[in-house]
Amino acid sequence: MSAWDAVVVGGGPAGSATAARLAADGFAVLLLDRAAFPRRKPCGECVNPAGVAALQRLGALDRVLAADPARLDGWRIAAADGRAFLGRFPSGVHGLGLGREVLDALLVDHARDAGAEVRTGAKVVDLQRDGTRVTGVVLEDGTEIASRVVVGADGLRSIVVRRLELLRRPPRLRKLALTAHVRLAEPLGGRGELRTLAAGCVGIAQVDGGRANVTVVVTGDEMHAVGGDRDAYFDRALRRCGLNAERLDEVLATGPFDWPVRRAVADGALLVGDAAGYYDPFTGQGIFRALRGAELAADALHAALRAGDATATSLAPYERARRHAFGSGERLQHLVEAFVSRPRLLGWAAGRFARRPALGDAIIRATGDVRPVRSLFSPALIARLVA
Repeated sequence: MSAWDAVVVGGGPAGSATAARLAADGFAVLLLDRAAFPRRKPCGECVNPAGVAALQRLGALDRVLAADPARLDGWRIAAADGRAFLGRFPSGVHGLGLGREVLDALLVDHARDAGAEVRTGAKVVDLQRDGTRVTGVVLEDGTEIASRVVVGADGLRSIVVRRLELLRRPPRLRKLALTAHVRLAEPLGGRGELRTLAAGCVGIAQVDGGRANVTVVVTGDEMHAVGGDRDAYFDRALRRCGLNAERLDEVLATGPFDWPVRRAVADGALLVGDAAGYYDPFTGQGIFRALRGAELAADALHAALRAGDATATSLAPYERARRHAFGSGERLQHLVEAFVSRPRLLGWAAGRFARRPALGDAIIRATGDVRPVRSLFSPALIARLVA
């Protein structure tokens, strides 16, 4: 084949879902990833309820459910001073917990079954260009692959973003996440938990096979305390937050969590998932935005490829659709970060939410993309908060 309709760089949820949708529409799609599947990935490994619905629309939910993921009915948020509240998803709606080595492999298989060609162990190091237009990718071994459009779905520190010079500024949010699987002495009972510490927080969620995912988020100067021994720091953090658990695997690290891009389209290229901009997701928003972003990207790419015009101008509807779909949620993420990073403020909010369960439900449903963010600012909810 002389050229592909689309080359998708990155086999995470965003890349696999985009590739699957385009291939199902009859386009010639090549999905590339530098790793071999299955592979671990540092992540909270939670799919919020809106993400579950996106998996259903993708046609991949049945194979995900066959992997026996854990069910998440809500989240308990605990401040460092001990005050806590529980937020529940609506009846009949739930999230899922599933290891990324399982989820990503399933979604890559789904893309392959939809008609995409999948190549693993293929590391993209550069983009081909004709003037300002992207015309393909270059692999580490020197192989050049031509394509009508290149989709950057390669996550944090995306090579596609860097080669397009679309990163707006260096990260400002100083956070490091340490992630591992554990076996809990006491199961969480269908909910996830976020426990804040003096400098950071610990997120806990059941996943599959009796495992739980624990993510220790380290902030500010405390990041220096991690040093070169992530495993030891992680184990100490579990003891500090009172979690009785046995660590099952090596601790993975990722961060920082603030990668804004100037735009998500260029002539011959489009960004999706974390590569299209990233800010500290909360309770499963990251995977949802990867899957929803893939839907929006596939719609825009379908129209552009059918019209024979994959310029930034023709792909601009995707940019507008992303802002409409994710803008309010990203602003809510900034608000949540303001509370989580200030223990006294979070303690104040947790105390009020605990006395007024509807408030806790409202915030968890908004961050779970079950309810629109604007629902948090109804006069009734505001009156309950300040009462």
